[in-house]
Amino acid sequence: MRTESKNFHGVDAVPLAFPELTKAIVEHIQALSEQEQQKLFKVSDAMFPDVQALWQGDTNDFIDPSDGIPGLYAYTGEAYKFLAAEHLSLPAAKRAENSLAILSALYGVVRPGMHIIPYRLEMQGKLGVGAYKSLHALWKQLITDYLNELSVPFIVDAMSSEYRKAVQWNSINIPVVHVDFQQLRGGKISSISAFGKQARGTFARWVMEENVQTILGLASFNLDGYSLAVHQDDKMIFLREEQ
Repeated sequence: MRTESKNFHGVDAVPLAFPELTKAIVEHIQALSEQEQQKLFKVSDAMFPDVQALWQGDTNDFIDPSDGIPGLYAYTGEAYKFLAAEHLSLPAAKRAENSLAILSALYGVVRPGMHIIPYRLEMQGKLGVGAYKSLHALWKQLITDYLNELSVPFIVDAMSSEYRKAVQWNSINIPVVHVDFQQLRGGKISSISAFGKQARGTFARWVMEENVQTILGLASFNLDGYSLAVHQDDKMIFLREEQ
């Protein structure tokens, strides 16, 4: 995630979805020993001090981050590099504001206008909070209910498997299409994590810029050598050939 605060165009500030639960997670992490924190974050001895410092602020800063960063621009992982939110056109940024949702182990759901502060926490992290033994269990019903309350014609799931598990998909009342990106090399099809992350970012950017309004419209995605290989039931698989 970014560590600096900037003024970005295109999105209006909105409140966090689950501030009290976010605060409870922060308090729980802050109460862990250094050894427990390092195990949770899965970082080297050299990286740990910088990661630990992210969690040492006042817990209220996490839910009222006056110097926070809009969610659309806060993340810097591989998928977000290819989303390139800072370079979205203003109309595309506005579409993202209304339609993009990022699942988060700390915030549950991050919308483009939700101001958040830098953190490191993966959804698959082994962190028990209250009666819940994992973050997946903690968030699953809340995120599912949140998605069901959206006023949208359909949901596009372009998430990694780690975050896909944080939704109870068979309880979603809105039509859903799950998209995946695979590679063909030497006659064999495989899923390569880095390429998948890049493709998800590119795909999300394309949806916003092209103003795709239908599930059928998603099928025309053809950037970076990808084309639709499978569209069956609620799944779309895009494939590209690697040389």
